[in-house]
Amino acid sequence: MEIKDKIIALLIDSDNVSNKYFSIILDELSQYGKVTYRRLYGDFTNSKANGWKQALLEYSIEQIQQVAFTTGKNATDSKMIIDAMDILYKGNVNCFCLATSDSDFTNLAMRFRNDNLVVIGAGEQKTPSSFRKACDIFIPIDELMKAEDTPIQKSVKATHTTDSKTKTATDKKREAIIKTAKQIITEGAEADGWMHFSAFMNEIWRKENDFNPKLYGFQNSRPIQFFKSLNEKNKSVFILERKNNVDKIKINKDF
Repeated sequence: MEIKDKIIALLIDSDNVSNKYFSIILDELSQYGKVTYRRLYGDFTNSKANGWKQALLEYSIEQIQQVAFTTGKNATDSKMIIDAMDILYKGNVNCFCLATSDSDFTNLAMRFRNDNLVVIGAGEQKTPSSFRKACDIFIPIDELMKAEDTPIQKSVKATHTTDSKTKTATDKKREAIIKTAKQIITEGAEADGWMHFSAFMNEIWRKENDFNPKLYGFQNSRPIQFFKSLNEKNKSVFILERKNNVDKIKINKDF
C-alpha cells in the first residue's frame, strides 16, 4: 500500500497530547496526504485543556467538548472512538491519524487496519507498544521536537572509522538503517536490482514504523531525500531514480 495522497482524518486526544506538538503532527502528515478532519477532543471546562485555545484558532481545529460524567471514566476516549467510527462509515477518508499516547485506542487502530485503511499514530515515546505496533506509521512527537531543537546536518555523510567508540548514537542508528535498507532491497528488488521506492518504504515502516529521517540528523522528514543523501567513504550508498513516473531505489554496487 502506497502511503501518500491520502485523505486523512486527524483526531486528537487532548488528555494525552499537548498543543505544543500540533505543528509537528501537521507537518509530518503533509507528506502522506491532505488532512480534512481536524478534531480535538476533551473537557475544555478543565484548565488542563486551555493551552489549545490558540492552536484552535490558528489551525482551524474543530473542538469537540466532552464532559466527564463519571469520575475515573475517560469520556474523551469514548467520544473520540464513536466519532472515528462515524467518519469511517461515511467513507470520506482512507487514512486516520490518532494523536494520543493512550493504549485504549489500540483496538480502534486494529479495526481500521482490518478495513485496509492506513493508520498513523502520533504520541510520545511513553506510548505503549500495543498501540504503536497497531499503527502503520507512528510519529514520535517528543523525539521529533528534540531533533528540531538540535543542530541538524544538511546532508547525511557518515564518517568511516574502525573505532566504534568514536561513533555517536546517531552514527550507529544510521548504520543500522543502512543495513536494514540493504536487506530489504536485496530481498525485494527486481532482477535488474531496482525496487519501487513505495514498496521499499512500506517494508521500512513494517520493520520500524517510527522511522523518521529527522531522528538520524537529517534536515527534513522526506525519506526519498534521506536515502539519496546517505554517503559512506565519499560514495552514495543507494541510487535513486524516477523511471516512468515511478521512484525506484537500488544499492550502489560501486560502494
